[in-house]
Parts: sequence; C-alpha cells; structure tokens
Amino acid sequence: MAIVEKNNVESLSGETPDMLSLCGFSLAKDSRQFKKGVALCEKAIALDPQNIDHYLHLGRVHLLAGHKTRAIATFRRGLKIRKDLRLIKELQKIGIRKSPPFVSLSRTNVLNIVTGKLLQILKLR
Repeated sequence: MAIVEKNNVESLSGETPDMLSLCGFSLAKDSRQFKKGVALCEKAIALDPQNIDHYLHLGRVHLLAGHKTRAIATFRRGLKIRKDLRLIKELQKIGIRKSPPFVSLSRTNVLNIVTGKLLQILKLR
C-alpha cells in the first residue's frame, strides 16, 4: 500500500486516479482518516468514473466509517457501470436482499414466496 504522510494528503493532487483511490482506502483502513479517504476516492471517481476499483475502494471506506447505506449506494453505482464480482460479493457480505416480486405485498405473503422461487428457478432474478 502507498505510504502517505498524515497531513500531506494535498500533495497527491498530481497522482493518478488509481493511486488516489488506493491512498484513500489506505488512509481509512490504517489511519482511520475517513473524511480524507472518502475525499480521495471521490476525486478518483471524478477523474476516472469508469474504473470499478474506485467504487470498490470508496464503498469499503464507507463501511469502515460505519456508513452502511452510503457503501451500498456506492457499490450499486459501480454495478451500474459494469457487473463486477467483487462489488457483488461486498453487497452479499453486507446481506442485501432483493425486493420481493410484489412490493405492495409483505415479504412473507405466499404469492411473493412462490413467485420469487419460480423466478429464481427460471434464473430471471
């Protein structure tokens, strides 16, 4: 991982988006500097919005900071760009469930259960 001085994050302005993203994740994980980590990852996304790694790092920073909702939104934004197994696994670790087939009915309604199982068997879900 990249070694960044705690108070010298601003000197990374000329770095590549990959380096910014990695440094952001490293700062959050190793130094618990979540705000700086988020800022660096968001800057990396602004510079290179098609790179899935930046969304993965930003989502993980949000998880480390305890912001589960933001992490989920970030992982989903990355999945809109491209299906990536790492993002899917992160969402699975969090425990995200798909919405029931009929949202107006309760999750335990027989119609939702049977339809959900049928859609799963047909691989439409």
